[in-house]
Amino acid sequence: MTSHAIYPALDPERPATLSPVILTQLLRERMGFEGLIITDDLEMGAIAKHWGIAEGAAAAFKAGADILLICEDQKRVLEGIELLRQRLLQGELSSQRLDQSNERIMKVRSDLMDRKEWLLKGNIKEYFNL
Repeated sequence: MTSHAIYPALDPERPATLSPVILTQLLRERMGFEGLIITDDLEMGAIAKHWGIAEGAAAAFKAGADILLICEDQKRVLEGIELLRQRLLQGELSSQRLDQSNERIMKVRSDLMDRKEWLLKGNIKEYFNL
């Protein structure tokens, strides 16, 4: 999960959630992270006040986030989806980038579904080491 904090030594202008330097160059390319990148809630003040929720969602996606959390106001979810759609249609965001996120999400989903039978047998506490 990304942080909305600014790390000046890495990217002095953008919080980590919106930073391609941090999410793509550092996390994906340099560190080799292949898992899901999930934003913290984009309705939080650090994003909402300075960029706006829909703009924050588009910037986070462009930076490399796979799952964009907008947790409270479902109207904002629709606004974010519409802005992402517009940016994809206008070529500001690439369909390749969308495919990359979709592949990562589907992989995690598949991995979890492979465990479904084991989890459904009542082994939740064991799974989470409780």
